[in-house]
Amino acid sequence: MENFLIYFFILIIVFILCYYILNRILKQRAISHSNKFIPKILKKTKLNFFFRENQQNWRVGVFQSKKEFLELDAHYIEQLNWIKFKNSNKELSIADPFLIKEKNLFYLFFEYENEKHLNKNADLAYATSNNGLDWSFQKKIIEEPFHQSFPNIFKEDGDYYMIPETYQANEVRLYKATEFPNKWNLNTILFQGKQFVDTVFLKKESLFYWITTDLETSNLLLFYSNGLKEKWIIHPSSPITSNNKNNRNAGAIIAENGKYYRVAQDGRAGYGSGINIYEILTINKNSYIEESVKEPLFYKSKGITKDAIHHISILNLEDKKLIAVDGANFAINGIKSKLKL
Repeated sequence: MENFLIYFFILIIVFILCYYILNRILKQRAISHSNKFIPKILKKTKLNFFFRENQQNWRVGVFQSKKEFLELDAHYIEQLNWIKFKNSNKELSIADPFLIKEKNLFYLFFEYENEKHLNKNADLAYATSNNGLDWSFQKKIIEEPFHQSFPNIFKEDGDYYMIPETYQANEVRLYKATEFPNKWNLNTILFQGKQFVDTVFLKKESLFYWITTDLETSNLLLFYSNGLKEKWIIHPSSPITSNNKNNRNAGAIIAENGKYYRVAQDGRAGYGSGINIYEILTINKNSYIEESVKEPLFYKSKGITKDAIHHISILNLEDKKLIAVDGANFAINGIKSKLKL
Protein backbone atom coordinates (compact mmCIF):
# COMPACT_ATOMS: atom_id res chain seq x y z
CA MET A 1 0.00 0.00 0.00
CA GLU A 2 2.84 2.34 0.89
CA ASN A 3 4.55 1.72 -2.44
CA PHE A 4 1.28 2.33 -4.26
CA LEU A 5 0.91 5.75 -2.62
CA ILE A 6 4.47 6.67 -3.53
CA TYR A 7 3.92 5.70 -7.17
CA PHE A 8 0.59 7.51 -7.17
CA PHE A 9 2.12 10.77 -5.93
CA ILE A 10 4.98 10.45 -8.44
CA LEU A 11 2.39 10.03 -11.20
CA ILE A 12 0.56 13.14 -10.04
CA ILE A 13 3.79 15.15 -10.01
CA VAL A 14 4.69 13.94 -13.53
CA PHE A 15 1.20 14.84 -14.74
CA ILE A 16 1.47 18.36 -13.31
CA LEU A 17 4.93 18.85 -14.83
CA CYS A 18 3.74 17.66 -18.25
CA TYR A 19 0.76 19.97 -18.09
CA TYR A 20 2.95 22.94 -17.15
CA ILE A 21 5.59 22.19 -19.80
CA LEU A 22 3.03 21.78 -22.58
CA ASN A 23 1.40 25.08 -21.68
CA ARG A 24 4.77 26.83 -21.66
CA ILE A 25 5.59 25.40 -25.10
CA LEU A 26 2.28 26.61 -26.51
CA LYS A 27 2.84 30.11 -25.19
CA GLN A 28 6.38 30.27 -26.55
CA ARG A 29 5.08 29.23 -29.97
CA ALA A 30 2.98 32.37 -29.98
CA ILE A 31 6.02 34.12 -31.44
CA SER A 32 5.44 32.39 -34.78
CA HIS A 33 1.65 32.32 -34.39
CA SER A 34 1.94 28.54 -34.70
CA ASN A 35 0.08 26.36 -32.28
CA LYS A 36 -0.45 23.24 -34.32
CA PHE A 37 2.47 20.94 -33.50
CA ILE A 38 1.49 20.16 -29.91
CA PRO A 39 -2.26 19.86 -30.67
CA LYS A 40 -1.42 17.30 -33.37
CA ILE A 41 0.50 15.27 -30.80
CA LEU A 42 -2.41 15.51 -28.39
CA LYS A 43 -4.88 14.35 -31.03
CA LYS A 44 -2.84 11.44 -32.38
CA THR A 45 -1.48 9.92 -29.14
CA LYS A 46 -2.85 8.64 -25.85
CA LEU A 47 -2.12 12.05 -24.34
CA ASN A 48 -5.46 13.00 -25.84
CA PHE A 49 -7.13 11.23 -22.92
CA PHE A 50 -5.51 13.58 -20.42
CA PHE A 51 -5.30 16.83 -22.33
CA ARG A 52 -7.65 18.71 -24.62
CA GLU A 53 -6.45 21.67 -26.65
CA ASN A 54 -8.03 25.03 -26.09
CA GLN A 55 -9.85 25.97 -29.30
CA GLN A 56 -9.34 29.73 -29.02
CA ASN A 57 -5.73 30.10 -30.22
CA TRP A 58 -5.35 33.35 -32.21
CA ARG A 59 -8.63 35.16 -32.86
CA VAL A 60 -9.69 38.52 -34.32
CA GLY A 61 -12.35 40.73 -32.81
CA VAL A 62 -14.03 43.89 -34.12
CA PHE A 63 -15.99 46.76 -32.62
CA GLN A 64 -17.29 50.18 -33.65
CA SER A 65 -16.70 53.44 -31.81
CA LYS A 66 -17.37 57.15 -32.26
CA LYS A 67 -14.48 58.09 -29.96
CA GLU A 68 -11.14 59.47 -31.04
CA PHE A 69 -8.29 57.00 -31.40
CA LEU A 70 -6.52 58.17 -28.24
CA GLU A 71 -9.72 57.90 -26.20
CA LEU A 72 -9.85 54.14 -26.62
CA ASP A 73 -8.79 51.98 -23.68
CA ALA A 74 -8.84 48.43 -22.35
CA HIS A 75 -12.55 48.59 -21.51
CA TYR A 76 -13.32 48.32 -25.22
CA ILE A 77 -11.89 44.79 -25.30
CA GLU A 78 -15.02 43.71 -23.43
CA GLN A 79 -17.11 45.01 -26.36
CA LEU A 80 -15.26 42.99 -28.96
CA ASN A 81 -17.28 40.87 -31.33
CA TRP A 82 -14.93 37.92 -31.76
CA ILE A 83 -15.32 36.83 -35.36
CA LYS A 84 -16.99 33.52 -36.15
CA PHE A 85 -17.27 33.16 -39.88
CA LYS A 86 -20.88 32.71 -40.96
CA ASN A 87 -19.97 30.29 -43.75
CA SER A 88 -17.59 28.06 -41.81
CA ASN A 89 -18.17 25.68 -38.92
CA LYS A 90 -14.44 25.48 -38.32
CA GLU A 91 -12.74 27.96 -36.00
CA LEU A 92 -9.66 29.20 -37.84
CA SER A 93 -6.69 30.53 -35.93
CA ILE A 94 -6.30 34.06 -37.39
CA ALA A 95 -4.26 37.14 -36.46
CA ASP A 96 -2.73 40.39 -37.80
CA PRO A 97 -5.98 41.95 -39.12
CA PHE A 98 -6.00 44.77 -41.69
CA LEU A 99 -9.28 46.49 -42.51
CA ILE A 100 -10.25 48.30 -45.71
CA LYS A 101 -13.49 49.29 -47.39
CA GLU A 102 -13.92 49.10 -51.16
CA LYS A 103 -17.16 50.46 -52.59
CA ASN A 104 -19.81 49.24 -50.14
CA LEU A 105 -18.02 46.13 -48.92
CA PHE A 106 -15.74 45.69 -45.92
CA TYR A 107 -12.63 43.56 -46.29
CA LEU A 108 -10.55 41.97 -43.55
CA PHE A 109 -7.14 40.62 -44.55
CA PHE A 110 -5.33 38.45 -42.03
CA GLU A 111 -2.83 35.73 -41.31
CA TYR A 112 -4.27 32.30 -40.72
CA GLU A 113 -2.70 29.11 -39.47
CA ASN A 114 -1.65 26.62 -42.10
CA GLU A 115 -2.57 23.20 -40.71
CA LYS A 116 -0.97 21.17 -43.49
CA HIS A 117 2.62 22.41 -43.22
CA LEU A 118 4.71 22.27 -40.06
CA ASN A 119 7.45 24.40 -41.61
CA LYS A 120 5.14 27.03 -43.08
CA ASN A 121 3.23 28.29 -40.09
CA ALA A 122 0.85 30.72 -41.73
CA ASP A 123 -0.75 31.89 -44.97
CA LEU A 124 -2.80 34.94 -45.93
CA ALA A 125 -6.53 35.10 -46.52
CA TYR A 126 -9.43 37.52 -46.42
CA ALA A 127 -13.05 37.80 -45.34
CA THR A 128 -15.85 40.17 -46.32
CA SER A 129 -18.73 41.87 -44.53
CA ASN A 130 -21.64 44.13 -45.38
CA ASN A 131 -21.71 45.82 -41.97
CA GLY A 132 -18.20 45.33 -40.54
CA LEU A 133 -19.41 43.02 -37.77
CA ASP A 134 -20.63 39.84 -39.47
CA TRP A 135 -17.95 38.23 -41.60
CA SER A 136 -17.73 35.50 -44.23
CA PHE A 137 -14.45 33.74 -44.98
CA GLN A 138 -13.53 34.01 -48.67
CA LYS A 139 -10.24 32.47 -49.73
CA LYS A 140 -6.50 32.21 -49.36
CA ILE A 141 -4.34 34.61 -51.36
CA ILE A 142 -0.66 34.93 -52.37
CA GLU A 143 0.44 31.30 -52.01
CA GLU A 144 4.15 31.02 -51.28
CA PRO A 145 6.33 28.18 -49.90
CA PHE A 146 7.29 30.24 -46.83
CA HIS A 147 5.61 31.81 -43.80
CA GLN A 148 3.48 34.88 -44.45
CA SER A 149 1.73 37.19 -42.01
CA PHE A 150 1.03 40.90 -41.36
CA PRO A 151 -0.78 41.55 -44.70
CA ASN A 152 -0.22 45.32 -44.78
CA ILE A 153 -2.63 46.36 -47.55
CA PHE A 154 -2.89 49.90 -48.94
CA LYS A 155 -3.94 51.86 -52.01
CA GLU A 156 -1.49 53.89 -54.05
CA ASP A 157 -2.34 55.69 -57.31
CA GLY A 158 -5.60 53.79 -57.59
CA ASP A 159 -4.07 50.32 -57.21
CA TYR A 160 -4.01 47.99 -54.24
CA TYR A 161 -0.65 46.80 -52.91
CA MET A 162 0.36 44.59 -50.03
CA ILE A 163 3.55 44.21 -48.00
CA PRO A 164 3.20 40.97 -46.01
CA GLU A 165 5.77 39.72 -43.57
CA THR A 166 8.01 37.30 -45.51
CA TYR A 167 11.05 37.03 -43.26
CA GLN A 168 11.64 33.36 -44.15
CA ALA A 169 12.45 34.51 -47.70
CA ASN A 170 14.96 37.08 -46.34
CA GLU A 171 13.07 39.71 -48.31
CA VAL A 172 10.58 42.54 -47.95
CA ARG A 173 8.16 41.97 -50.82
CA LEU A 174 5.65 44.26 -52.50
CA TYR A 175 2.66 42.56 -54.14
CA LYS A 176 0.18 44.25 -56.47
CA ALA A 177 -3.44 43.24 -56.95
CA THR A 178 -4.06 42.41 -60.59
CA GLU A 179 -7.68 41.44 -59.90
CA PHE A 180 -8.63 42.73 -56.45
CA PRO A 181 -9.05 41.02 -54.04
CA ASN A 182 -8.22 37.53 -55.32
CA LYS A 183 -5.21 37.81 -57.62
CA TRP A 184 -1.88 39.27 -56.56
CA ASN A 185 1.50 39.26 -58.28
CA LEU A 186 4.93 39.93 -56.86
CA ASN A 187 5.73 43.44 -58.05
CA THR A 188 8.98 44.53 -56.39
CA ILE A 189 11.56 43.21 -53.93
CA LEU A 190 11.90 46.22 -51.64
CA PHE A 191 14.77 44.86 -49.55
CA GLN A 192 16.90 41.70 -49.57
CA GLY A 193 19.27 39.86 -47.27
CA LYS A 194 17.64 40.52 -43.90
CA GLN A 195 14.82 39.03 -41.84
CA PHE A 196 12.61 42.09 -41.41
CA VAL A 197 9.18 41.79 -39.80
CA ASP A 198 6.07 43.93 -39.34
CA THR A 199 7.06 46.50 -41.97
CA VAL A 200 5.01 49.71 -42.18
CA PHE A 201 5.52 53.00 -43.98
CA LEU A 202 4.57 56.66 -43.87
CA LYS A 203 4.36 58.69 -47.07
CA LYS A 204 5.14 62.35 -46.53
CA GLU A 205 6.10 65.03 -49.05
CA SER A 206 6.70 62.43 -51.81
CA LEU A 207 9.10 60.42 -49.62
CA PHE A 208 8.38 56.97 -48.21
CA TYR A 209 9.62 56.28 -44.67
CA TRP A 210 9.90 52.58 -43.81
CA ILE A 211 9.81 51.31 -40.23
CA THR A 212 10.64 47.64 -39.69
CA THR A 213 12.18 45.27 -37.15
CA ASP A 214 15.34 43.24 -37.72
CA LEU A 215 14.73 39.80 -36.16
CA GLU A 216 18.47 39.19 -35.75
CA THR A 217 19.18 42.30 -33.68
CA SER A 218 15.66 43.18 -32.41
CA ASN A 219 16.36 46.74 -33.59
CA LEU A 220 13.52 48.88 -34.92
CA LEU A 221 15.00 50.34 -38.10
CA LEU A 222 14.11 53.36 -40.19
CA PHE A 223 14.74 53.77 -43.91
CA TYR A 224 13.50 56.19 -46.53
CA SER A 225 13.08 56.04 -50.30
CA ASN A 226 12.22 58.47 -53.09
CA GLY A 227 9.26 56.37 -54.21
CA LEU A 228 7.26 53.28 -53.38
CA LYS A 229 9.50 51.01 -55.43
CA GLU A 230 12.79 52.88 -55.05
CA LYS A 231 15.90 51.79 -53.15
CA TRP A 232 15.80 52.01 -49.36
CA ILE A 233 18.30 54.36 -47.74
CA ILE A 234 19.19 53.90 -44.08
CA HIS A 235 18.04 56.86 -41.99
CA PRO A 236 20.55 58.64 -39.71
CA SER A 237 18.17 58.12 -36.75
CA SER A 238 18.19 54.34 -37.29
CA PRO A 239 17.94 52.26 -35.16
CA ILE A 240 15.02 53.95 -33.44
CA THR A 241 14.95 51.55 -30.50
CA SER A 242 15.71 48.02 -29.36
CA ASN A 243 13.48 48.21 -26.28
CA ASN A 244 10.96 45.36 -26.28
CA LYS A 245 8.21 47.72 -25.16
CA ASN A 246 8.14 49.31 -28.65
CA ASN A 247 10.56 47.64 -31.09
CA ARG A 248 7.87 45.86 -33.17
CA ASN A 249 4.97 47.46 -34.98
CA ALA A 250 1.42 46.47 -34.05
CA GLY A 251 -0.25 47.62 -37.27
CA ALA A 252 -0.07 50.32 -39.93
CA ILE A 253 0.72 53.98 -39.21
CA ILE A 254 -2.46 55.73 -38.06
CA ALA A 255 -3.29 59.27 -39.24
CA GLU A 256 -5.76 61.33 -37.22
CA ASN A 257 -6.40 65.07 -36.93
CA GLY A 258 -3.28 65.91 -38.92
CA LYS A 259 -1.04 63.78 -36.69
CA TYR A 260 0.67 60.43 -37.22
CA TYR A 261 0.81 57.61 -34.70
CA ARG A 262 2.85 54.43 -34.60
CA VAL A 263 1.31 51.48 -32.74
CA ALA A 264 3.83 49.14 -31.15
CA GLN A 265 3.78 45.73 -29.53
CA ASP A 266 4.69 45.77 -25.85
CA GLY A 267 6.74 42.68 -25.07
CA ARG A 268 7.89 43.51 -21.56
CA ALA A 269 5.57 40.96 -19.95
CA GLY A 270 6.05 38.43 -22.74
CA TYR A 271 5.31 38.34 -26.44
CA GLY A 272 2.16 40.27 -27.29
CA SER A 273 1.51 41.53 -23.79
CA GLY A 274 0.03 44.80 -25.00
CA ILE A 275 -0.19 47.61 -27.55
CA ASN A 276 1.35 51.07 -27.02
CA ILE A 277 0.86 54.31 -28.99
CA TYR A 278 3.62 56.73 -30.07
CA GLU A 279 3.08 60.03 -31.81
CA ILE A 280 5.53 60.77 -34.62
CA LEU A 281 6.53 64.36 -33.88
CA THR A 282 9.24 64.76 -36.52
CA ILE A 283 10.07 62.74 -39.59
CA ASN A 284 12.30 63.90 -42.42
CA LYS A 285 15.52 62.79 -44.11
CA ASN A 286 17.62 63.94 -41.17
CA SER A 287 15.55 63.42 -38.06
CA TYR A 288 12.98 61.14 -36.49
CA ILE A 289 11.35 61.88 -33.14
CA GLU A 290 8.46 60.06 -31.51
CA GLU A 291 6.99 60.23 -28.03
CA SER A 292 4.81 57.92 -26.01
CA VAL A 293 1.20 59.08 -25.72
CA LYS A 294 -0.46 55.95 -24.32
CA GLU A 295 1.14 52.97 -22.61
CA PRO A 296 -0.77 50.75 -22.88
CA LEU A 297 -3.68 51.23 -25.22
CA PHE A 298 -4.70 47.58 -24.78
CA TYR A 299 -3.12 44.76 -22.80
CA LYS A 300 -3.63 41.04 -22.40
CA SER A 301 -6.10 40.22 -19.68
CA LYS A 302 -8.53 37.28 -19.73
CA GLY A 303 -10.51 35.02 -22.01
CA ILE A 304 -9.36 35.17 -25.61
CA THR A 305 -6.72 37.81 -24.79
CA LYS A 306 -5.33 35.89 -21.81
CA ASP A 307 -1.92 35.27 -23.40
CA ALA A 308 -1.54 37.94 -26.08
CA ILE A 309 -2.93 40.99 -27.84
CA HIS A 310 -0.56 42.51 -30.36
CA HIS A 311 -2.21 44.08 -33.41
CA ILE A 312 -4.76 46.80 -34.20
CA SER A 313 -6.33 48.10 -37.42
CA ILE A 314 -8.55 51.18 -37.58
CA LEU A 315 -10.85 52.05 -40.48
CA ASN A 316 -12.29 55.57 -40.41
CA LEU A 317 -15.90 55.76 -41.56
CA GLU A 318 -18.15 58.82 -41.95
CA ASP A 319 -19.37 59.04 -38.35
CA LYS A 320 -17.42 56.32 -36.51
CA LYS A 321 -14.49 53.95 -36.58
CA LEU A 322 -14.35 50.23 -37.25
CA ILE A 323 -11.57 48.67 -35.18
CA ALA A 324 -10.06 45.19 -35.32
CA VAL A 325 -7.63 43.64 -32.84
CA ASP A 326 -6.29 40.14 -32.32
CA GLY A 327 -5.89 38.08 -29.19
CA ALA A 328 -4.61 34.67 -28.15
CA ASN A 329 -5.21 32.05 -25.51
CA PHE A 330 -2.72 29.18 -25.72
CA ALA A 331 -3.79 27.12 -22.71
CA ILE A 332 -4.62 23.45 -22.87
CA ASN A 333 -7.22 21.84 -20.67
CA GLY A 334 -6.45 18.97 -18.36
CA ILE A 335 -8.19 15.80 -17.31
CA LYS A 336 -10.76 17.63 -15.16
CA SER A 337 -12.10 19.46 -18.22
CA LYS A 338 -11.72 16.38 -20.40
CA LEU A 339 -13.91 14.29 -18.10
CA LYS A 340 -16.20 17.25 -17.36
CA LEU A 341 -15.82 16.81 -13.60
